[in-house]
Amino acid sequence: MTLGIIFLVIFIALVFEYINGFHDTANSIATIVGTKVLTPRQAIAMAATTNLIGALAGHAVAKTVSSGLVDAQYISPLVIICALLGGIVWNLLTWWFGLPSSSTHALVGGLCGAALASSRDNWHAIIWSVEKVKDGKVVMEGMLHKVIYPMITSPIIGLFGGLIVMGLLYAALQSARPRFVNRFFGKAQIISASFMGFAHGLADAQKTMGVITLALVTATATGSFVHLPHWLNFLRMDKSMAAEQCIKTLQQPGATLDQQRDAAQVLETEANRLKPGEFREAFLSLSARTYAQLKDSESASRAAANASTTHRDILAAEHARLLPKIPILGAMVAGKFTDWEKLLAKEMAAAKDSGKNPRVIAAQKVRDLSPDVPIWIKIVCSLTMAAGTAAGGWRIIKTLGHKMVKLQPVHGFAAETTAATLLAVTGSLGMTVSTTHCVTTAIMGVGCAKRFNALKFSLIERILWAWVLTLPAAGTVGYLLVKGCRLCGWIP
Repeated sequence: MTLGIIFLVIFIALVFEYINGFHDTANSIATIVGTKVLTPRQAIAMAATTNLIGALAGHAVAKTVSSGLVDAQYISPLVIICALLGGIVWNLLTWWFGLPSSSTHALVGGLCGAALASSRDNWHAIIWSVEKVKDGKVVMEGMLHKVIYPMITSPIIGLFGGLIVMGLLYAALQSARPRFVNRFFGKAQIISASFMGFAHGLADAQKTMGVITLALVTATATGSFVHLPHWLNFLRMDKSMAAEQCIKTLQQPGATLDQQRDAAQVLETEANRLKPGEFREAFLSLSARTYAQLKDSESASRAAANASTTHRDILAAEHARLLPKIPILGAMVAGKFTDWEKLLAKEMAAAKDSGKNPRVIAAQKVRDLSPDVPIWIKIVCSLTMAAGTAAGGWRIIKTLGHKMVKLQPVHGFAAETTAATLLAVTGSLGMTVSTTHCVTTAIMGVGCAKRFNALKFSLIERILWAWVLTLPAAGTVGYLLVKGCRLCGWIP
């Protein structure tokens, strides 16, 4: 694998992010343009800024994409390129026809289709449902929990949320003068649209961050960066090839005592090279548990002490951050970190009670650890999405802001508040929820609160078909591209 291919992956991922900027961000500002509270240029400038802030605020969705949807052993930079191209093709097609389809599901579909082709039609390459440790707690990961369920439930919540919020506003404002309502919610909608932009950045910019992180993790773990020039060290991820091999050794039930000891020593050495972070803490904790099983109490105490120190350093760094201290918003972006010493002790005790090999279970938990997203990836992806936002998405703005239902500022406020809240909550939970689905169904709900015949159902039918087809269509493109690369001999 050459550096050129790695940079090609990053470039195509950023192209996808740019397209996402004018494709999906158009959804987030369509209502405020449609209600004429802001001009298109003002709305785009506001959205670009709030998207940037939201994208930098968290990384829960990025961690899901980078390690929670497909089996990394079937992923290579070329496979990722095919996945991205699958999403890009579908995004551009739906953008051309002015249909607000989901960039989120286009990317996920492309990734799953490419992984399926890479594994030679092994459906286990797609992680459907698995229990993992993430951000300090045990959660259910995989397509079923992070994509399929939210894909079904988020439009329903958006529809009824918009209907309820608009109904409450109608009840509260029934005696208010229309002039006052329009003036007040014209100003309030700027706040709700800013919240919408932030939530979109928190949810959508994360996906491309996850794809780039996945590519770099794969390249690092397979040894592609062993001879990397010093000035490109920022490309290296925490899980090196040596660490990956050690964890695999400890996962083997038949590993000899010498193999276990060597693996623990190398893993401890690899951990000590890293800056304080979850990978360092997890590696040290696994080393300590392995030493303890080998009756090497001195080494076990040393590794455990280093793991505890690392955990305190992580918590101190999080405590120093400003964003988690902000009311309401802070809870969405605050880091939740695992105490790996306690977790592995608990998991190994449970494994022993159930007749399983404790060491194998502990190694599996560490191998499943989702990587953090480097700050440079966050900044580059955020700025790229902001640039795409500045390019505008006039076709989709016209569809959502003008064609689907006639909106007043109060309707825009209700739709944006509903959609933004849904996006912010699911984004903080790491769910790959579609901005398009949330915004569009919230607008539908608001339209229903006005009257059901206010909606243009022929247009809604076209939008729904675009939603249904997005995952399989993008997946098919990604699948065929990988098959084509294999025929050309580019993918083994």
